Amino acid sequence: MKRLLVLIAIVSTSVAALTPEAEKGEQAIVACMSCHNPELTPALAPPFFGVQNRYIREYSDKAEFISAIVNWVKQPTMDKALMRRPVRELGLMPAMPLPDEMLVQIAAYLYEKEFEPPCTHWASDIAKGNKDNHTRMVEDNFNNLCKE
Repeated sequence: MKRLLVLIAIVSTSVAALTPEAEKGEQAIVACMSCHNPELTPALAPPFFGVQNRYIREYSDKAEFISAIVNWVKQPTMDKALMRRPVRELGLMPAMPLPDEMLVQIAAYLYEKEFEPPCTHWASDIAKGNKDNHTRMVEDNFNNLCKE
């Protein structure tokens, strides 16, 4: 029984661990948080929880996910936008002239990290009278932990 518990602990720890590439991305993503911060009201960009969910639905393969994120960040266009509603409401993000290696690391982090649902952001919007954002998040199932 003890061996089984130790094995479960090792497996659960290793599942949550980030790859070295994603760990570097975690350090680099700080700059992205100036817009993708889930606490900003009004929002400047969708929170990473929503970005990750939308891109994984389209690109479940890690390599394809990373490629799509890198291509988007280097040259965002309406034609390439997967998150059309946020782009319509918030505008296209500016192209990020960062080194490809850094963009790959950030995208790996976005793929691997388990982001918290952005309830506090949407609760803040509701408190300020902006119920539309929260309603959309619930309807789009971006945040199944938020309560209507």
